[in-house]
Amino acid sequence: MFEKMPFWGQILVMAVLAALIVGGAYWIWPGLQEKGETIAGLEADYLEKDRKIRQGLTIEARLPEFEREIANLERKLGDIATILPTGPETGDLLRWIKNLGDQSNLDLKYFAPGQMKPVEFYKEFPIEMRLVGRYHDLGIFLDRVSKYSRIINVSGLNIKHEGNNPDKSINTTFTATTFVYDGRTAGTGEAQ
Repeated sequence: MFEKMPFWGQILVMAVLAALIVGGAYWIWPGLQEKGETIAGLEADYLEKDRKIRQGLTIEARLPEFEREIANLERKLGDIATILPTGPETGDLLRWIKNLGDQSNLDLKYFAPGQMKPVEFYKEFPIEMRLVGRYHDLGIFLDRVSKYSRIINVSGLNIKHEGNNPDKSINTTFTATTFVYDGRTAGTGEAQ
């Protein structure tokens, strides 16, 4: 009977049957569309979690490389802390300057730490000094200061002739500026 129908009739019968099947499916299984949306949501969630797992596995594979890099950076930070300490260490610096002056045959007459001045991620720590001795000994002293493990800049060097004593022929004043790390990240100005 279906074969004897005209072509447009066959199409009409098929459309009605399809509508009845879909309608029956909705009547038998209510909420089919919501379940389809739930399934689609679960599939999207699954794909996102799978992506994160793959990303985590990639990071885990690189973990030894990251650990080596962290150890290397911590070692470098330790090296830098020697050059740029986190505190002014005034007592240690005074002892070192006094010993250096004694080794260079200079008398330390004045040692006055100034106020720290913030500059980006570090602070400048100026120290006013006055030394008495010979010109050649001052050169030795300044050479040794330049080789110290910490960074020390000498500025405002003023040398005056001092009396007739050959061992105390000059009176020298200057500012020795050292630097202290202040725990701020460069560019952000936020404390760590």
